[in-house]
Amino acid sequence: MNDPLPECIWFYTGADYLIINAFLWKNKEALGPCLDVVWQNNRCVIREAEAEGPEKRFADAPLDGVSLYRAYIKRTPEALDVDSKRAMLMQAIADIRLLCRSMKPLEDPILLYRNLGKGACLRNVGEGDPVDLPGITSTSTTGQQIDYGNNDMRKPAQILKLEIPAGMPALFIEGEEHEVLLPPMRYTAAGVGVENDVPTVALRAMSPLDLEEVIRSASEAFSEYFDRQK
Repeated sequence: MNDPLPECIWFYTGADYLIINAFLWKNKEALGPCLDVVWQNNRCVIREAEAEGPEKRFADAPLDGVSLYRAYIKRTPEALDVDSKRAMLMQAIADIRLLCRSMKPLEDPILLYRNLGKGACLRNVGEGDPVDLPGITSTSTTGQQIDYGNNDMRKPAQILKLEIPAGMPALFIEGEEHEVLLPPMRYTAAGVGVENDVPTVALRAMSPLDLEEVIRSASEAFSEYFDRQK
């Protein structure tokens, strides 16, 4: 049986992270547009694969082209209606569980970074405050704190410095971005400041949140997709 994790990571790092985190953060304004973006993107990829052939379309992918094409078909309904949105959300929940189940305890503590745009900044956080991040947090071991020069368009609105103790779960993704995924987690604010003219918040991981409770709460928030009567 093929390992389902590489496929899950492929779709998560492509565009599905939009759905997953809008769902986990219970962002009702964002979820609909995110579903639409991912659906349109996937339908476009399917058309390209049908025109070029799967092996050619996915020549640079680390996965078999035909299998990846079939995965796009499986994950992407032909039309985007309420039932297909529910199916996409059910797939997102399955991916959340797989990603978190695949995370391994860290052997050593690690410092990770996450850049945030203006709309995602943590606000009114003081040292010692508890901070819950209910999404799957994509971070980097390198490249977050760099010299942005005069290019303010590239400058984040806020940088999170995440102190992750040994024993906490994480999933390392191979690639140039040195990406590390963290599960829904409770943190304590360890410090607030400014570095390189960018506001920073240092967070120390305390414990993973109860994943099934996070999923249950998010599902309740989007009950229009899950409780629809046919």
